[in-house]
Amino acid sequence: MFFLQKSLCFIICLLWFSLGFAGINNPLIINFSKTQYGAANKNWSISEDEHGILYFGNDIGLLEFDGIEWKLNKLPKAEVVRSVYAVSNNEIYTGGYEEFGKWSRQPDGELTYTSLSKELPTDNWQNDDIWRILPQGESIYFQSFSGIFRHHLPTGKTEKITKQENFHFLMQVGSELWIQETHKGLLRLQEGRFTLIPHSELFLGKEVKAVLPYAENQRLIVTSNSGLFIYDGDTFRLLSDAPEWINSNINCAIQKENGHYLLGTILNGVYMIDRQGKIIKHINSDAYMQNNTILFLHEDKYHNTWLALDNGITCIQILPELSCYTDPTGKTGAVYAAALFAGKLFIGTNQGLFYISQSDLNNINALPGDLQTIENIKEQIWDLKIIDGKLYCGSNSGLKVIDEQLTVTTPINAQGGVFTILAKEHYLLLGTYASLKIVDTRTQRIILDDIRQPIVNIQVDHLDNVWLEHMNKGVYRCQLSEDMTKIKTSEYYGEDRELPYKLHLFKIGGRVVMLGGNSFYTYNDIGGKVELYEPLKHCLSNLTEIKNVSDIDKNHFYVMGDNVIYRIAHDGSQNHIEDKIDINYNGMSMVNHFERIIALTDSTSLICLDNGFLLCPNNQQQNVISLSTPYIKSFSALSKTGEALHKESEHEAIKIPFTNNTIEIRFATDDVLAHNVSFQYKLEGISEWSEPERINKVTYERLPKGTYTFLLRSIDNLGNCSPTLEYTFTILSPWYQTIWAILGYFIIALLVLRIVWILILRRYRNRHLIKIRLREAKRLSRMNQQLQNQIKEKDAELLSQTSFVIQRNELITQMKDEIEEFYRTHNNKALAPLFHKINMLFNNNLDTEEDWKMFLIKFEEKHTGFFKQLKTLYPQLTANDLKLCACLKLNLDSKAIAALMNISVRAVENSRYRLRKKINIPPNENLNDFFLKL
Repeated sequence: MFFLQKSLCFIICLLWFSLGFAGINNPLIINFSKTQYGAANKNWSISEDEHGILYFGNDIGLLEFDGIEWKLNKLPKAEVVRSVYAVSNNEIYTGGYEEFGKWSRQPDGELTYTSLSKELPTDNWQNDDIWRILPQGESIYFQSFSGIFRHHLPTGKTEKITKQENFHFLMQVGSELWIQETHKGLLRLQEGRFTLIPHSELFLGKEVKAVLPYAENQRLIVTSNSGLFIYDGDTFRLLSDAPEWINSNINCAIQKENGHYLLGTILNGVYMIDRQGKIIKHINSDAYMQNNTILFLHEDKYHNTWLALDNGITCIQILPELSCYTDPTGKTGAVYAAALFAGKLFIGTNQGLFYISQSDLNNINALPGDLQTIENIKEQIWDLKIIDGKLYCGSNSGLKVIDEQLTVTTPINAQGGVFTILAKEHYLLLGTYASLKIVDTRTQRIILDDIRQPIVNIQVDHLDNVWLEHMNKGVYRCQLSEDMTKIKTSEYYGEDRELPYKLHLFKIGGRVVMLGGNSFYTYNDIGGKVELYEPLKHCLSNLTEIKNVSDIDKNHFYVMGDNVIYRIAHDGSQNHIEDKIDINYNGMSMVNHFERIIALTDSTSLICLDNGFLLCPNNQQQNVISLSTPYIKSFSALSKTGEALHKESEHEAIKIPFTNNTIEIRFATDDVLAHNVSFQYKLEGISEWSEPERINKVTYERLPKGTYTFLLRSIDNLGNCSPTLEYTFTILSPWYQTIWAILGYFIIALLVLRIVWILILRRYRNRHLIKIRLREAKRLSRMNQQLQNQIKEKDAELLSQTSFVIQRNELITQMKDEIEEFYRTHNNKALAPLFHKINMLFNNNLDTEEDWKMFLIKFEEKHTGFFKQLKTLYPQLTANDLKLCACLKLNLDSKAIAALMNISVRAVENSRYRLRKKINIPPNENLNDFFLKL
């Protein structure tokens, strides 16, 4: 009876937890510090454009976040940006200290700022800030505490539309703009003028922070510390003045898409309330939010909530299908085990055993405030099992038992740590650090201590085989005796059976299955061997890295991949994937080598993490996720010197000069945070699809000429892909490959051919001329040779004739002298006639006139122009002088000259002397040498 009561109580607890878990959807808190986003601590406002890009007003500029990259845009003069409103990705308005204006997106993706307030008189708003920017109609309104300015979009005119007033914050109320004037109440902007809302004097002395939608034709008025009011279009009534959030000083408020309201406070974080003002959830620094002062709230298009804080930025992200309970401080440690017991959720970690009640699970965002510890168990916890109405705990110090009053006992001395616990009839099978131990629960004694190996998992199959998983290698299959005191047979399956080194055990439909090396194995009891398990092989063939497998129930189990979890349904012979769960958010990960998912109830499982845990439903059907198409943020073409040429990203046929053939493409998608996506890209003809990467740009260096198509898609961890973006551009030919260059090359080729032809003709002409010249030279050489021969002949003839005349004259003269000497000696008158006759004959033969004519003819033939030159240079020379010059030219000595001229040597010397004087030759110069040179 007592056991029945305990069982009934346990079933009621399970139902309670099942109902409680069904409504849980705890978000993930993501904190961004100033070192991450690269700006100042304080953030004042948030806005979002049509692409989901977020803009934050920061103390030192405008922050821009596309889900991957943070970018700070600084103002030219002032630093602080108090307010921001994004009309679109290309048009963002900001306001700050004594400054407001517009940011415009350039083709390179950069934002440039244009001041709208510089033309306004400075006395309009000295020492004032723009706190709100809101649109209405064709105008943008900028609000400070002392006035409101309107920028008329069609005309571009900016003007102040109010006198000096004391305003609070400008608010968007439907299609209207409301504002609170300190001394009047709530005002409504109508036709460019503010009019008082009747009965709003109620709020004099109160500070209205937001006016939000409520029921039909009703508004929720949120004040800083005076409560919540309902306005029905005529009257105001108090809805709630709960002290929890009133005392926290409300600073901002928004209505979420699900109808709940978020109240951001100055002192105590953010509250979520329902339509009756009841607090649903409270998130502050105790829930790991980095700061309690909320300056602005914004819900993005995927219903994540962004908080601009006094110190940093926080995102409250709703995870699909998951409730998040993480502890970034490491207080709880890595989770290894969990169980529902006595109306509490027990968590076993490497720091000890903790528990938490259902009400705390439903009402807080994270563990610290309500997480309790079991004081006597502060050690590594490996396993938690509920057996006979008690919680059994396997730890590194042995086996502990906890009852409903949380009393801890140690029933046996396990002599070391206990990895796993399995109940079988009246026995406990313990996998310990040293061996398999079996405990008889009736006597609390160890009746078997065998298989001296560290055992981390125990499974019993449909044939009553006990399977033991070694901590590091292989598995054992054992048959136990009926009294569990002996191991009848034991067989090891590991590397020696051509199986993977490490094997994990789990059960599918009562059959023990082993995971090893991304393959599944099972025991063939007919063949008596371990073989591949075909149904799972086909079901999970696309998985590249499987960490572990955990049972849910007889027909369902979880397969754990690399931060992706697959829920598999088993129908007896086939298996199929029912759902995929992505847990790769903000650095979350499962415990390495001890990945585990624990089925808490039929509807809820707990995913163990290295810094907490996640709760997920077991019966959630797989949702079809549709990822949006990525878009190009900027397209830049860079030259070798780094000079950039930017093109409009939406232009279809982009043509790029070859000098700018290094291409940089920046891109983004709306789903980066919502679906935890990465990007894949491909340049057709150059590369294949890249591995998924969380990047927002890609660069292709020095592309050759041609037309390229850039393909881009986003992909999440579950394998869902977005439609592919195709972006075509053309790298133009280099200048030296253009039509004009080719035409120039053709002309140059013609010119070169012409020149070559001319050179060839000239070469052949020259060769012909050379041949002609050679022939002419040979002919001239022959003629010269003939002339030389003739000259030699002339010389020989002249020399011969001269020698002959000289010898003849010398002979005649000698004979004459001999005869005269004979005649004088004998003086015979009888010989006188003969002497005279002979003397006359000698004299006639000594007449050289004819000889001279012949001599001069021969001389002139050899030395043409000699006499003409002499007469030109020395006109005073006589005929005899010319004869003497000819003899000197022939280098004749005085005796030869005397013989030739038939005069005495003395007469020759006298003639030489007179000639020297006529032609004015210096005494030291030889007369013969002078004429030889002439």
